[in-house]
Amino acid sequence: MNWQTANATAMLRAPQVHRDLGIDRTGYVDVFAALRAAGVDCLTRPMPKLFGFYFGPDDSGPAVLLNASLDEIGLRHTAAHELGHHAFDHGSRADADLDIAGLHPRRMWTAVEMQAESFAAWFLMPPPAVDAALRRIGIEQVQQPEEAYEVARWLGTSYAGTVRHLGRLKKIHARAAASWPRVPPQRLRARLHRPTLEKPASHLFLVRPPARGAVLHVAAGDLLLLPPGARITHLPDGLVAADSDARPAENAVNGVPESDGRAGLTVEVTERFRRSSAISFLVPGHDLISVTVVAPVRRLGAADAWGCANEPDRPRTAHQE
Repeated sequence: MNWQTANATAMLRAPQVHRDLGIDRTGYVDVFAALRAAGVDCLTRPMPKLFGFYFGPDDSGPAVLLNASLDEIGLRHTAAHELGHHAFDHGSRADADLDIAGLHPRRMWTAVEMQAESFAAWFLMPPPAVDAALRRIGIEQVQQPEEAYEVARWLGTSYAGTVRHLGRLKKIHARAAASWPRVPPQRLRARLHRPTLEKPASHLFLVRPPARGAVLHVAAGDLLLLPPGARITHLPDGLVAADSDARPAENAVNGVPESDGRAGLTVEVTERFRRSSAISFLVPGHDLISVTVVAPVRRLGAADAWGCANEPDRPRTAHQE
């Protein structure tokens, strides 16, 4: 099997799994809800030498074990990869090197790993979800790597993996799909908003007017950059306007933070943000813009931390956007 064949089979299988599990294909794909709906147990443990492990039915499965040291994007990708093993009936597999960041394009892949890796991309980035992300950015075709980074943030996927998938979907030229993954995401964040250099581990979300009514999935330390001239009308507890230190910014109107019209207002996600809520703001020339911000999930290493038990602030299946 080569990559072309692996992608062709994954492109067909992923929509079937979306359909069978009731997953919304137009927005952020909740892979952990998918695992639960598929009857696959999901646990996490520190595993320095493994990304993840899939236990097939012949080994008391189906179950997925993930490396607890991975960040949310790494966990999501690995979970989707292991779900791919389940969807294709590959049997038990240990995954030691998934190359999520795309740092080793020449590494050798077995046939089943190609198939599971391709499935992860098509499962987490279905074409309708990619198109929705482009609309929220306000574009139809990706022209710059910074725009690919923005797409990745809406989808909850890695920058390099998103670039490669955009190439498959013909949203960028083949040359860009081959060269852009080598651009460090930190550099792209700095181009979009230079102060993010001070927070190298954080993600940056540009919240533009076309994103009205959309849903953002964030983690503590992430930054939301609002458009120039934005004035916040509702700021959920745990989200803090930049330079406010939990108090209104100096250029506030009636105590409500407002940007100076030249640079967008920045909002940081803090550890206190525990319950999903909407941030609302006004931008000159637009009606009120409201975007739902989903609080980080607490990954504690037990089955109930992965959504096997209901949480009052999280839906049971993929978030409807």
